[in-house]
Amino acid sequence: MQINTSLVEQLHDIQLPDPVGWWPLAFSWWILIFSIIAIIAGAIWYYLDQKRRNIYRRSAVQQVEEILQQTDSTENVKISAINAVLKRVAVTAYGRLITASLHDQAWLDFLSETASYIPQPEHLQDVLNVAYKPNQEDKIDYTGNTISPTTALEIWQDYAIKWIKGHHQ
Repeated sequence: MQINTSLVEQLHDIQLPDPVGWWPLAFSWWILIFSIIAIIAGAIWYYLDQKRRNIYRRSAVQQVEEILQQTDSTENVKISAINAVLKRVAVTAYGRLITASLHDQAWLDFLSETASYIPQPEHLQDVLNVAYKPNQEDKIDYTGNTISPTTALEIWQDYAIKWIKGHHQ
């Protein structure tokens, strides 16, 4: 019994290791942190790049809205001005060589091809021709339907804004 007591007194408490600290981080944490930073930086860069690339679209929509607010212009002048804005947008997006010489049906076909998911209104050529009619009181008559210059302007500006916002690049 004497021996057991001395042996017990010779025992030391169990020495626990120091608790594991959070610093320095493990290699996998560093990989995770750098991955998250890279994803956030990439998303910010993509957002800013898209915003920079679409400046011409916002400017063109603003120009169309300014044209529509002009009270001293007739509908045919407004249709012509909106068509000019569309041409500038097309030249900016696709280059002068491809778009500058397009007119009439070739121009409308180009608009349809470059924004195929935007439905092109029927008889858009007739609506566009209103821009070249001298008298705004003339009515367009196609397939038995008559359309006023005001309606033609609404059709053209609606299609133009949709095309400006949604054409492919």
